[in-house]
Amino acid sequence: MDRTPVSATTQSSPAAGGSDRNLTRSLGDAACFGGMVGCGETYFSAFALAVGLSETASGLVASIPLLVGGVIQLVSLKAIAWIGGYRRWIVAGAVLQSLAFLPLAYAAWTGSLSIVMFLLIASVYWAAGLSTGPAWNTWIEQIVPVAGRARFFSKRSRLQQICTFSGLMVAGLVLQWTSQEGIALTGFAGLFFVAAVLRLMSASFLHRTRHAQSVPLHVERSPASGAREHAVDEPVDERSAIQLLAYLVAMQVFIQLSGPYFVPYMLGQLEFDYVVYVGLIALAFLSKVISFAFWGRIAEESGAAKVLWFGGIGLVPLASLWIVSTNLVWLAVIQILSGIAWAAYELGFFLMFFETLPAKHRTRLLTYHNFANTLAICVGALAGAAILAYWGTTSQTYYYLFGLSSTGRLLCLGLLVGAVLPKHSLKSIGMRVLAIRPGAGSVTAPIIASAEE
Repeated sequence: MDRTPVSATTQSSPAAGGSDRNLTRSLGDAACFGGMVGCGETYFSAFALAVGLSETASGLVASIPLLVGGVIQLVSLKAIAWIGGYRRWIVAGAVLQSLAFLPLAYAAWTGSLSIVMFLLIASVYWAAGLSTGPAWNTWIEQIVPVAGRARFFSKRSRLQQICTFSGLMVAGLVLQWTSQEGIALTGFAGLFFVAAVLRLMSASFLHRTRHAQSVPLHVERSPASGAREHAVDEPVDERSAIQLLAYLVAMQVFIQLSGPYFVPYMLGQLEFDYVVYVGLIALAFLSKVISFAFWGRIAEESGAAKVLWFGGIGLVPLASLWIVSTNLVWLAVIQILSGIAWAAYELGFFLMFFETLPAKHRTRLLTYHNFANTLAICVGALAGAAILAYWGTTSQTYYYLFGLSSTGRLLCLGLLVGAVLPKHSLKSIGMRVLAIRPGAGSVTAPIIASAEE
């Protein structure tokens, strides 16, 4: 889990003693989680192709299981009460995520896995991960002291990003070597086992983290302990809030129409080796991380609405640009532009989300949005799968898919026209990167406690 900083404000150091140990354990959790993301779930689609599943199945594995996690989130509060606290629920989810890698490692070792079983395993993985998100947001606010919070989350973010990138690159090199030796599935088995161990280590760090104060399960926390009190009562344009949410959900549908199928397109149609595949993903990831600081300054100077518009416009042509050429230099440029556009879109989205929605209900509304978002992912991915199934997995069909995706993204911008969006943006918001997607950005979730005004 990580925080992507927008601005780092120098503050006093966190309290010593138990608090310091908790922060160290949280850093350990971030490092292990980042390593797991880099060498684990990121390669689900690639593994689907390696184990003999179709290109359409490869895309579905990266999208449909997220819906299960979105549904489980809706009942997470009752589950937390039943299990006896936030920490227990979070640790249980981490352990279950770790265990989800073991049947995949076994399937890679034996060389056999059905699409139904793969979807089931991936659903368990995402259910365990996404369902703990709301609880983790409330719990981490009790762990990290207000003093030094911005600096801590900035440090945590850098560590998680480094570990994610390292895991991504090392895994790519391992797969490249094992594929050249004719034992690619053995490479996948090893990577999934390492991912399981890393997530188990993450669960250990979470288990050993304690806080002195308990949080009532029925209390909805403010997204920023240091935020201005009157911000809670600021009037909200309900129509604009609905427009914003409608835009975000509709945009997700058209993004996912093509997003899950960039992996099978690269590995199946273009027949890239793993080094090229990972290199293209890495370019987008790095450009996204680096450009966050730039978009953060734009948000502070001109407002989050402008950043969201820049990101939304920037995402429009990205899918269709893959139609122009298959030259590696061209695709590398697209990936760099993709990272920059996705940084603006995600930053603008989360800042606007917390600016527009009533502060008292942000956690609950975020849970509902997450469900709607994962439902949109499912709808978009299924529509893309239907197109590929009907017209066949040929390069021409992929081009139609990419073009339709860009057209839909353009039309979605109409939902933002006329919306009265806040002019004063939050200074920063933390984000946890849950997965990396080559054609659809990354799966991210906000850290509510890190929101600063």
